[in-house]
Amino acid sequence: MALLKSGKPKRPTSRKTNRAHAFAPDFFIIGAMKSGTTTLHQYLDQRDDVGMARIKETDYFLQDTHKALGVDWYKSQFDLTRACLGEASPNYTKYDIFPGVPDRIYAAAPEAKLIFIARDPVTRFASHYRHSWLHGHMRVAPEDLLASDNGRHMVECSRYAAQLEKYLEVFDRSQLLIVDFDQLCEIPQTVLDEIARFLELDPERVSELAAANTADHVARIPPFIKRAARSKLARRVDRFFPNGTRQALGRALSRRDPIDVPGLGEEILKAAAEMMRDDARRFRTLAGQDFSQWSV
Repeated sequence: MALLKSGKPKRPTSRKTNRAHAFAPDFFIIGAMKSGTTTLHQYLDQRDDVGMARIKETDYFLQDTHKALGVDWYKSQFDLTRACLGEASPNYTKYDIFPGVPDRIYAAAPEAKLIFIARDPVTRFASHYRHSWLHGHMRVAPEDLLASDNGRHMVECSRYAAQLEKYLEVFDRSQLLIVDFDQLCEIPQTVLDEIARFLELDPERVSELAAANTADHVARIPPFIKRAARSKLARRVDRFFPNGTRQALGRALSRRDPIDVPGLGEEILKAAAEMMRDDARRFRTLAGQDFSQWSV
């Protein structure tokens, strides 16, 4: 993605407040998983005035990661010379398996901005299933999915209202920006300008916004490599390896043939949609958007 630079960095008003704590960035992309968070992370990381966390998905505010790695490691993930710091971790909106995240973020950064990308809940559910299969997290047959713990978790991740209501127990609604995934794909400049205004930054013209973390690429990476890359040891040593080195290693270890993933049939997707319907109605009210193109 190429950017045309313009304007001088503008320091967000939240920086002073957040720096009063041990350390916290100015904004968080909190989800949803499989909804374009990697693409948005990469766009923002190319701005001169934004410093995104070196590792996309630090997961620092999950209880185990927080305790194991500590604030010094977290602080080392950011270029502190940038005017505005942020990170993107979709695990922050998985309260059913990672409780307490909104409270931890609020304790560290009560003035932080939150960005949530909303995708058709059923489409996101299907993409989540494919992602989990490719990464070796589970091997549940489609016909058994909705009765399994894995399937129930995937449905919970598509219940956006329930996830965000946990944040709104501590954060003000004005601190949350809800982005439409389809608009990010179709009219990226308009959406990215809105995000810049929300972060109190000058807009920058985008000439190209390429999708990142695509299923075709992920399907060619062996699961054990993906698991190793997410380990705590890999997180500790990651800062010693330039991004280019890591990307070259990923390409070298990729398989020639992609991993096959079973498809979810129409009956399963319809059943999943019924499980999400009431939440989708509440989410439209919360977001103030109609999401008329959704299937639920």
